[in-house]
Amino acid sequence: MRRVWCLVLVLIAVAALVTGRAVAQQAIRVYVDGRLVTFDVPPTVIQGRVLVPLRGIFEQMGATVDYDARTQHIVAIRGTQAVELTIGSRQARVNDSPKLLDVPAFTINGRTMVPLRFISESLGASVQWVEASRTILIGSPGAAAPAPPAPQPQPQAATISGRLVAVSTGQNPRIVVRANGQDHTIVVTPETAIFRFNAETQAGGSAPLGALRKGDQVTVETNAQGQATKITATYRVPAAGRISTVNTSNRTVTLADGRSYIVLPDADVTLNGKAADFSAIQAGRVARFSVIEGTNQAYEVHVTVPAASSAPTPAAISAPTISSPGNGATVASTFTVQGKARPGALVVVQVQPKLLGQTTQVQTTAGSDGSWSVGVSVSSLPFVSFPYVVSAVQIVNGTQSDPASVEVTVQ
Repeated sequence: MRRVWCLVLVLIAVAALVTGRAVAQQAIRVYVDGRLVTFDVPPTVIQGRVLVPLRGIFEQMGATVDYDARTQHIVAIRGTQAVELTIGSRQARVNDSPKLLDVPAFTINGRTMVPLRFISESLGASVQWVEASRTILIGSPGAAAPAPPAPQPQPQAATISGRLVAVSTGQNPRIVVRANGQDHTIVVTPETAIFRFNAETQAGGSAPLGALRKGDQVTVETNAQGQATKITATYRVPAAGRISTVNTSNRTVTLADGRSYIVLPDADVTLNGKAADFSAIQAGRVARFSVIEGTNQAYEVHVTVPAASSAPTPAAISAPTISSPGNGATVASTFTVQGKARPGALVVVQVQPKLLGQTTQVQTTAGSDGSWSVGVSVSSLPFVSFPYVVSAVQIVNGTQSDPASVEVTVQ
């Protein structure tokens, strides 16, 4: 029973990521006795199973459906056929004969969802799932199954390269990529492989969607449904220095060492960590510029007011290593992360579900030989079926390294 409920939780968590609008982009069409029907909660595919709204399908076939909210018990009657089931249970009865569902019945937006196969097993209907056109064909008992509708033209897989301008995690994960002056909105799924690397050092690896940043250079491979199958992002460590001059007419900022940057009109500007505008960029202050790769155009500027005597900028440090768990490992909800860093470095470890924004973070200090080990618990994070990303950075004298990362599955 515990395993059954775990499966229910997984399905509900994944279903929460699939709202009606998201599904509409790859809508499943349903024909009952040759008639196209629609539902307020449409059918969907979760973990390879086609799930359909029980009431909507049954009533289209002439059945009456009663639901007891107190017991979450459902009774559907069509002629001499009687079907009974309970939300959260795999056990069902058809004319007093026990039936076992592939997965427990559960609800999405108040509608009971059951495996498509249960329709044919419970009412004797003919059921066909046409993968190519994402179509369900249902024929009432005794009726001939309708011919599949003509296949619709399918979009082609593509590769899109450009600058990342927006990232959305949570219920409707997606990214917006600006390529050749055009913005492309691309859906991200649990199966999307996501990587992020430092363009200069090549440090990096697997990354959660939330680790991608506006301005990253990305190459996105999409499938025939327009969903991302692989995202490879690269970034550069922002250039920093003391501001020498500011030309407000053309938004050009020159640093004391002679480097110049053009601040884009839509650039994000902060002053001492708080949102600001272009006026925060003033001579004598220190600024850190994130620029579009291959240009001096800044899409992000972080400005600080230096202390009277500021220390020189420390040299960059390399990423730590993660020796355990290994990439692709399966772990419990509480597990240990180990690796190597500079002796005495502060090591900060983050664990984040691949497509969600929630993060749990712990830290430790590397020993005299550079070894470090820290326990992590993800019990406070949403339990989802897609992978989690474990990342670690080391901080030495206030300077933070690039992250090292691995991808794991939590049981």
